[in-house]
Amino acid sequence: MLIITTAISGSGRSEYLDGLRDYALRHKKKIKIYHIGDMLFEHAKKTGLHLTQENILNSNPAVINAVRGAVFESIIAELPQMLRKYDAVVINVHAMFFWKHVFQRTWDNYYIPQLKPDMFVTFISDAAKVQDHLQARQQWKPMNVTLYDALLWSNVEVEVTAGWAEMLRRRHYVIPVAAPAKLLYRLMFEPKTETAYISMPLTHGYTRAIQKKADQLIKVLEKYYIIFDPRFIELAIPKKGGKVDLIMHNQIVNRDLYWLVRQSKRIIAYFPEVVSSPGVINELREAYETNKEVWLIWPKDATKSPFITYYAHQVFKSPQELLRFLKKK
Repeated sequence: MLIITTAISGSGRSEYLDGLRDYALRHKKKIKIYHIGDMLFEHAKKTGLHLTQENILNSNPAVINAVRGAVFESIIAELPQMLRKYDAVVINVHAMFFWKHVFQRTWDNYYIPQLKPDMFVTFISDAAKVQDHLQARQQWKPMNVTLYDALLWSNVEVEVTAGWAEMLRRRHYVIPVAAPAKLLYRLMFEPKTETAYISMPLTHGYTRAIQKKADQLIKVLEKYYIIFDPRFIELAIPKKGGKVDLIMHNQIVNRDLYWLVRQSKRIIAYFPEVVSSPGVINELREAYETNKEVWLIWPKDATKSPFITYYAHQVFKSPQELLRFLKKK
């Protein structure tokens, strides 16, 4: 299996992939990872070309394209051998750079189709963490990356990669780096296991007790499904003084509805108690109207609104009832 992964700088994708490789080894699977950024510097050093971390993005695009082309040629040459030797090969690249407030392509249209990957993955991270990581690096100090720079760049990274996947008719997943390595491992090595998005109220009435109940449910559901959990990124709803941060809100809605829900085969909405949750209602409708299986867990003695049951194929009175159903199924 060959996978192309993308993410923006400062997202923590390399650390996630290192954790994935270690997790795979513990489960007797070997993964080869090509970090294209590191390979660019290695090739430049071999050929006597002076490239530095701090200034590589100031280089002439033709020079970088030539070095990147040489790196990809070397990968393509040894790829058949690596695919026989390893259970999976990961090529870790950037889709875009956001440098001097201009988007710059970091790929060559020739090589993506040549590689013929089986899957594309884009890693995302909390925008505030990305901002902190980049502001701490010498390379990115001139950019003075803002929270909104990080959000916009991440959005473009996802959409460009999704375009590659659509063009080649391949699967594309968006994975938060805070998710466990097990998530990507299962997507890679359990292709017949269904994916499920867990929807739950997060803005209103979300307490530690409710979180614990959700954790317990997900732990059992993982026996049946590969779970996408929205809590792995940007749980807080930031505000500017007394005003809602509209840009952040737009990004959260786009991420959950059009990335996480759409990449899932089914959605399971869980209300531990009845609270207002426009997010869950919209996720139910999005999943229902895009022909996914939609299940709802609604408190046993609570009145059901027709506007929530309308978008559910099945309604369960408790997690236990759902689990009994799954065991029989």
